Amino acid sequence: MVNQTDSERPRVVVAGASGFVGTAVRAALASDFRFRALTRSAMVAAAGSEDAETEWRSCDLYSRPELVEAMRGCRFGLYLVHSMAPSSRLEQANFADLDLLLADNFIRAAEEAGLERVIYLGGLLPAGDEEVSAHLASRREVETVLRSRSVPVTVLRAGLIFGAGGSSCRMLVNLVRRLPVMVFPAWAGSRTQSIDIADVARAVGLGLRETEWLGGTYDLGGHEPMTYRELIVRTGELLGARPRGVEVPVNLFTLSKHWVAWFGGVPSALVGPLQESLRHDLEAKDNALLRRLRPEMVTLAESLRRAVDEEGRPRPHPRSGLVRADRRRMREERRVRSVQRMPLPAGWDASAVAEEYGRWLTRSLGGLVNVQRTEEGGLRFAGPGGRGCWLELTPTPFARGSRQRCAFYISGGWLARPVEPPGRFEFRLFPENGCLLACIHGFSPRLPWWVYASTQALIHLAVMRAFGRHLARRAAEMK
Repeated sequence: MVNQTDSERPRVVVAGASGFVGTAVRAALASDFRFRALTRSAMVAAAGSEDAETEWRSCDLYSRPELVEAMRGCRFGLYLVHSMAPSSRLEQANFADLDLLLADNFIRAAEEAGLERVIYLGGLLPAGDEEVSAHLASRREVETVLRSRSVPVTVLRAGLIFGAGGSSCRMLVNLVRRLPVMVFPAWAGSRTQSIDIADVARAVGLGLRETEWLGGTYDLGGHEPMTYRELIVRTGELLGARPRGVEVPVNLFTLSKHWVAWFGGVPSALVGPLQESLRHDLEAKDNALLRRLRPEMVTLAESLRRAVDEEGRPRPHPRSGLVRADRRRMREERRVRSVQRMPLPAGWDASAVAEEYGRWLTRSLGGLVNVQRTEEGGLRFAGPGGRGCWLELTPTPFARGSRQRCAFYISGGWLARPVEPPGRFEFRLFPENGCLLACIHGFSPRLPWWVYASTQALIHLAVMRAFGRHLARRAAEMK
């Protein structure tokens, strides 16, 4: 048991602190812990400044040096990040690659800052060895990456989480309220097990307070297991509605993603990955932590009562009003993020990948671009015959000596607009996964945005995909 006196409550650093789960957990555990909440949004930090139990810290989770500094003075970490919302005006990446990168940043920073333990909230996984959806595969990959360092990581796995402001609950309630007749695709027949946010917070609290759960994996399921169709019907009954449905024997993922997003009131980018996970039966496996929580677990009826207002409408998330302002700020900043996953040839380190990239690009573009190594160890992208400078990359001091990371600041060139902080380009290796990530963070183009988006951005994406195919051939040759 940790010391929980008022003067010495442990400080917990929270990534994903402004989300539905992070907000509820901080409120529920405020008497036992002090929190340091990390956010990239100055508006979120300002809005949370009146919370005496939470210290808000502006921090780019894609920057490991910023993470290390933000974690100093904290004992524990809580990782609640799911990167399905955009973080830049243009984002050339899928959520799984972003999640892999962010998890690696977080746990390496936690190790350097000396955190004693980390709690991670992931998703329920199927009981067998069946091939899982991209969303669940990503959750499992994040677990593996978080456990790749020396910091003990406790994994909590939950399915649908009910509570005021939660997207899963909002989607479900809105579907019941707005659709008296529904189409139930095949995925609606899969079994699921939901849980109330209060019980998730209790589980997090036990993981932070007690060493008994250190380093374990625990499924969380509070409500009775049922199919998603049964959950919709039961929700309707509890809200005084009688939804009717027509069952179809196919999944209809593409079609149902759009109508669930439209009538459920949540973005389709969020619905798609979550919906595909529902083709699996996802029930919590019995475990000691679940048995500890079970006597006081919140029922489905009580969960719904807490999640809706007097008229049966889902209660909004407190941060919902800041989302539009955040998106407006991203448009004004004109920044770009691009993260592409590629095969990693056996035995290569990050420096070898960067060298190969320069040689390959010069050769593939027939000399239109000449990539040269600078005396400082950076990269210079020049025009034909080495004239001019399209882009100049300067090595960052934070990746020196690392075999798994080669990183540069985007420090100049005709194509880059000078900004602070500067954009970054890096190769990040994951040998245990047999892959690498080629990343651009915070790049600000000099071209007018509409010109950039329809030319340079598309060319960059095509080049990186071609380089990925080149690395795949090189990897195959070395087998």
